[in-house]
Amino acid sequence: MVRPEEKAGETVIVIKPVWWRQLAFTLLLGVLAVFFAALDFGWQFFNTGLVGVFGFFSLLNLLDQMCSWSRLRIDSNGYSLRTWFRKLEFRIDEVENFLFTEYMARDLILAKLTDSAATERGFPKAEIPFPCTFGRPVNEIFETLRNSLPEGSSMLE
Repeated sequence: MVRPEEKAGETVIVIKPVWWRQLAFTLLLGVLAVFFAALDFGWQFFNTGLVGVFGFFSLLNLLDQMCSWSRLRIDSNGYSLRTWFRKLEFRIDEVENFLFTEYMARDLILAKLTDSAATERGFPKAEIPFPCTFGRPVNEIFETLRNSLPEGSSMLE
């Protein structure tokens, strides 16, 4: 699964996307760009625009895979979740617990923040979605998150 890294006596866990899934998505976007380059809708600017959009996202996804932009990093400071469109960072003392729920017939991890952290950040509820599996089994990531909590804070509810 995910190997912890050691940095100056500190355990750092980095969870990255599954490489073959991300590569398949990159190839799909590239094939779509080639498809729209070969297809003629009668409007050249429309074809060129679609080729540009799919080619751009294919390149972004390839760079994301090479540079590891999308990832979940767990260290002594807290949790840092980066995706293409979202960046969440929580300090260890802001997270009270991690919860497991089902949303639209899929498993979802929720981060339960302390009441003070939720109001400080302007969240309407203390429980917010924490989509951090990157194609990995939800149970493994959930256990990793629960084990990273300080002692005494991960009590079952």
